[in-house]
Amino acid sequence: MLRSEPEKRSDGRLNARAHLIRLADPLPLQSGAVLPEVQIACQSYGHLNEARDNAVLVLHGLTSDQHAAGASSGPAGKPGWWDVAIGPGKAIDTDRYFVIVPNVLGGACGTTSPASRNPSTGRPYGLRFPVITLADMARAHAVLLDALGIAKLHATIGGCLGGFQVLEMLASCPARTGKSVIISATARTSAHNTALWAVLRAALMSDPNWRGGDYYDGPSPSDGLGLLAMTGALFWMSRETLENKFGVAPMSGVPRYTMEPDFAVEQFLNSVKGNASKGRLDANSLIYLTRAIDYFDLARDAGTLEQALKGVQDPVLLVSYASDWRYPVEEMDRIAQALPTGVLHRHLTLDSAMGHGAFLYEFESLSPALSEFLR
Repeated sequence: MLRSEPEKRSDGRLNARAHLIRLADPLPLQSGAVLPEVQIACQSYGHLNEARDNAVLVLHGLTSDQHAAGASSGPAGKPGWWDVAIGPGKAIDTDRYFVIVPNVLGGACGTTSPASRNPSTGRPYGLRFPVITLADMARAHAVLLDALGIAKLHATIGGCLGGFQVLEMLASCPARTGKSVIISATARTSAHNTALWAVLRAALMSDPNWRGGDYYDGPSPSDGLGLLAMTGALFWMSRETLENKFGVAPMSGVPRYTMEPDFAVEQFLNSVKGNASKGRLDANSLIYLTRAIDYFDLARDAGTLEQALKGVQDPVLLVSYASDWRYPVEEMDRIAQALPTGVLHRHLTLDSAMGHGAFLYEFESLSPALSEFLR
């Protein structure tokens, strides 16, 4: 698994090493269901030291995957979603750390998901895949660490869906997470966010090609994916961002009085729709991952957030963005207040017009704090 390969390719790009881990045992789920066969796809960067204590686990967001940095084995030139953060001399320094980025359970980029073969039928699971939760994702990460022989991480980092996973690991296996970085996340899913996910799923399922989730032997529900992406873009980007980036004037300078796109923001949304329609996103995977977010409430089983986080001992960095209306600063403050007395922590609030996606698109404001925290 941890094979030795050059850190950089001949073209100078960071070498992304791809791995596929097949778990030895079935994976029990929070619902009571069991996944009989599970595999986890991941990429790694840097090298694990002899003490096996320099590993950093990076957990991706909803529409990302394990290709976080460097040269991909996929489409030529495809950049990693966090190229700016991971690499030699960068905030997550691959000269110092062994970085592991798994595709989340249900993620459909190599890890077991609704697109995987159901061993009882020989066909893709589709909606016969059991409902999964953030706790199930955290359990899969722990089993992956067991397979890699890593008892404790140097750090665990995640934003958005990745941030929820970090929180679940702090609740379920706090002795293994090391330093924790939680970006643009909250300790539970609000009713408003649950409603937004319901709208996105309805948009996707309205595509006739979705066929109740059994579309793997036919056309992809590309129209539904495109509509989901168009709507989702408005959830991720703030009002200020759209105003500053596109303005309100017609693209030609004067109104054309047409039903064809006449404004730059319309053209942008059409490009978002087109990219989603021909991209790598799997419709059922998005349905299952957003449903997992719906069920996320760290305090539900523990009784209180303080009880859920009582095992935390290592430092925690919480990162909020003032313009992120879906995961507001005050809810991240609540996590900080719930950490055990004596645990070193910092809640960093940054300004960015990019809203929820700022940690991806304006990383320069986060980079110094993240680099310092990891050292």
